[in-house]
Amino acid sequence: MTFSNDHTVHTSSRRLFLKYSLAGAFALGTVPLLGSAGAVSAASAAGGSNILIAYFSRSGNTRTIAEMIQQRTGGDLVQIQTVKPYPDSYEDCVEMARQEQRANAYPEISTVIADISKYTTVFLGYPNWWGTMPRAVFTFLKAYPMEGKTIAPFCTHGGSALGSSEGDIRRLCPKARLVKGLAVRGGSVRSAGKTVDSWLQSIVL
Repeated sequence: MTFSNDHTVHTSSRRLFLKYSLAGAFALGTVPLLGSAGAVSAASAAGGSNILIAYFSRSGNTRTIAEMIQQRTGGDLVQIQTVKPYPDSYEDCVEMARQEQRANAYPEISTVIADISKYTTVFLGYPNWWGTMPRAVFTFLKAYPMEGKTIAPFCTHGGSALGSSEGDIRRLCPKARLVKGLAVRGGSVRSAGKTVDSWLQSIVL
């Protein structure tokens, strides 16, 4: 299947390491408790984080991984949402996504980030639709400049992993730095905590 339903500062030496267990981090009070899963405005985000976790999620899987990353990094969590929602029907959503891809469309998004310049690292999440990111994520990358930022992509999928999405991100954001992406199968997101931890330990931010 080519379409995966979504049930699915800046220095060269800075690394994001989890130096203690997540349980220990909570005990020390260093991992913030997760708030609302909905979009938040960068202007209202507390703590002045320089990490943004922007994700598109139709049915919840990518959101689950985004929330795991937020818990571990303390970044600001923002959902990429379209003005026109995708159909509830899986088949209709598949067809709409295919039409958007064939038309090289940029669907309008309602997501507003007050100050993208404050972020040096962007975790970018999405389901694999037709071998790459949903077109709404293309719109997001076109709307918000990523020059000089580090982008860490993560996706949920039904067997195609990241597909061509990393190449598409490089093309859309030629002046950004792209690190190794994370791909999680849609059926495994609930138990993906250790996978997320290992990925965060392995990437250089």
